[in-house]
Amino acid sequence: MSGEWQKLRARDVMNTALRWASSTETVRAAANRMAEHHIRALLVAGKTDEDLPAILTSKDIVNLVGAHDLDVLDQLLVEDACTRPAICVPETASLFDCMNLMRTNGVRRVPVLQGNAVGGILSLTDVFDRLVAMR
Repeated sequence: MSGEWQKLRARDVMNTALRWASSTETVRAAANRMAEHHIRALLVAGKTDEDLPAILTSKDIVNLVGAHDLDVLDQLLVEDACTRPAICVPETASLFDCMNLMRTNGVRRVPVLQGNAVGGILSLTDVFDRLVAMR
Protein backbone atom coordinates (compact mmCIF):
# COMPACT_ATOMS: atom_id res chain seq x y z
CA MET A 1 0.00 0.00 0.00
CA SER A 2 2.90 2.40 0.52
CA GLY A 3 3.15 3.19 -3.22
CA GLU A 4 -0.59 3.46 -3.87
CA TRP A 5 -0.84 7.02 -2.62
CA GLN A 6 1.75 8.06 -5.20
CA LYS A 7 -0.73 7.16 -7.96
CA LEU A 8 -3.37 9.55 -6.60
CA ARG A 9 -4.16 12.68 -8.59
CA ALA A 10 -5.75 15.93 -7.49
CA ARG A 11 -9.07 14.84 -9.05
CA ASP A 12 -9.10 11.73 -6.83
CA VAL A 13 -9.02 13.72 -3.58
CA MET A 14 -10.50 17.15 -4.40
CA ASN A 15 -13.75 18.36 -2.88
CA THR A 16 -16.31 19.21 -5.55
CA ALA A 17 -18.71 21.09 -3.24
CA LEU A 18 -17.55 24.56 -4.25
CA ARG A 19 -18.61 27.81 -2.62
CA TRP A 20 -18.09 31.14 -4.33
CA ALA A 21 -17.92 34.73 -3.17
CA SER A 22 -18.69 37.80 -5.22
CA SER A 23 -15.73 40.14 -5.56
CA THR A 24 -18.04 43.05 -4.67
CA GLU A 25 -19.43 41.70 -1.39
CA THR A 26 -17.96 42.72 1.96
CA VAL A 27 -15.39 40.55 3.63
CA ARG A 28 -17.80 40.21 6.58
CA ALA A 29 -20.53 38.76 4.34
CA ALA A 30 -18.06 36.26 2.92
CA ALA A 31 -16.73 35.41 6.39
CA ASN A 32 -20.27 34.83 7.66
CA ARG A 33 -20.95 32.44 4.79
CA MET A 34 -17.72 30.58 5.50
CA ALA A 35 -18.73 30.19 9.15
CA GLU A 36 -22.27 29.15 8.22
CA HIS A 37 -21.02 26.37 5.93
CA HIS A 38 -18.08 25.36 8.17
CA ILE A 39 -15.54 25.97 5.42
CA ARG A 40 -12.25 27.82 5.36
CA ALA A 41 -12.22 29.26 1.83
CA LEU A 42 -14.38 30.75 -0.88
CA LEU A 43 -13.48 30.91 -4.53
CA VAL A 44 -13.81 34.20 -6.39
CA ALA A 45 -14.37 34.27 -10.14
CA GLY A 46 -11.73 35.87 -12.31
CA LYS A 47 -12.39 39.26 -13.85
CA THR A 48 -12.80 37.57 -17.25
CA ASP A 49 -13.68 34.01 -18.22
CA GLU A 50 -10.05 33.37 -19.17
CA ASP A 51 -8.67 34.46 -15.77
CA LEU A 52 -7.70 32.02 -13.06
CA PRO A 53 -9.92 32.20 -9.98
CA ALA A 54 -9.03 34.03 -6.82
CA ILE A 55 -9.44 32.63 -3.31
CA LEU A 56 -10.41 34.15 0.02
CA THR A 57 -9.36 32.07 3.01
CA SER A 58 -9.95 32.21 6.73
CA LYS A 59 -6.20 32.85 7.05
CA ASP A 60 -6.55 35.94 4.82
CA ILE A 61 -9.35 37.24 7.06
CA VAL A 62 -7.52 36.58 10.33
CA ASN A 63 -4.39 38.30 8.98
CA LEU A 64 -6.51 41.24 7.85
CA VAL A 65 -8.13 41.67 11.27
CA GLY A 66 -4.75 41.22 12.98
CA ALA A 67 -3.28 44.07 10.97
CA HIS A 68 -6.29 46.37 11.27
CA ASP A 69 -9.43 46.75 13.33
CA LEU A 70 -12.44 44.43 13.27
CA ASP A 71 -14.34 47.14 11.38
CA VAL A 72 -12.20 46.35 8.34
CA LEU A 73 -14.52 43.40 7.65
CA ASP A 74 -17.29 45.86 6.77
CA GLN A 75 -15.04 48.32 4.98
CA LEU A 76 -13.26 46.06 2.52
CA LEU A 77 -14.66 44.05 -0.34
CA VAL A 78 -13.66 40.50 -1.17
CA GLU A 79 -11.69 41.79 -4.17
CA ASP A 80 -9.53 43.82 -1.74
CA ALA A 81 -8.66 40.85 0.47
CA CYS A 82 -8.53 37.78 -1.77
CA THR A 83 -5.46 36.23 -3.32
CA ARG A 84 -5.66 36.84 -7.06
CA PRO A 85 -4.90 34.67 -8.87
CA ALA A 86 -5.03 31.63 -6.63
CA ILE A 87 -2.34 29.01 -7.04
CA CYS A 88 -4.15 26.34 -9.06
CA VAL A 89 -3.35 22.79 -10.10
CA PRO A 90 -4.59 20.71 -13.03
CA GLU A 91 -6.80 17.76 -12.12
CA THR A 92 -4.10 15.40 -13.36
CA ALA A 93 -1.42 16.73 -10.97
CA SER A 94 -0.04 14.08 -8.66
CA LEU A 95 -0.97 14.35 -5.02
CA PHE A 96 2.75 14.42 -4.22
CA ASP A 97 3.27 17.46 -6.47
CA CYS A 98 0.20 19.18 -5.00
CA MET A 99 1.48 18.66 -1.46
CA ASN A 100 4.89 20.08 -2.37
CA LEU A 101 3.32 23.06 -4.15
CA MET A 102 1.14 23.87 -1.12
CA ARG A 103 4.05 23.41 1.28
CA THR A 104 6.50 25.58 -0.64
CA ASN A 105 3.92 28.35 -1.21
CA GLY A 106 2.51 28.32 2.32
CA VAL A 107 -1.06 27.63 1.20
CA ARG A 108 -3.48 25.09 2.60
CA ARG A 109 -5.81 24.76 -0.38
CA VAL A 110 -5.69 25.07 -4.14
CA PRO A 111 -8.40 25.16 -6.79
CA VAL A 112 -8.27 22.17 -9.12
CA LEU A 113 -8.76 22.97 -12.79
CA GLN A 114 -10.54 20.73 -15.27
CA GLY A 115 -9.45 22.41 -18.46
CA ASN A 116 -10.10 26.11 -17.85
CA ALA A 117 -12.89 25.57 -15.29
CA VAL A 118 -12.63 24.96 -11.56
CA GLY A 119 -13.76 21.42 -10.84
CA GLY A 120 -12.88 21.24 -7.18
CA ILE A 121 -10.67 22.42 -4.39
CA LEU A 122 -7.92 20.42 -2.74
CA SER A 123 -6.98 21.12 0.86
CA LEU A 124 -4.28 19.74 3.08
CA THR A 125 -7.09 18.35 5.23
CA ASP A 126 -8.41 16.41 2.21
CA VAL A 127 -4.90 15.05 1.58
CA PHE A 128 -4.43 14.11 5.24
CA ASP A 129 -7.83 12.38 5.44
CA ARG A 130 -7.12 10.33 2.32
CA LEU A 131 -3.62 9.31 3.43
CA VAL A 132 -4.81 8.29 6.89
CA ALA A 133 -7.68 6.26 5.40
CA MET A 134 -5.30 4.24 3.23
CA ARG A 135 -4.06 1.00 4.73
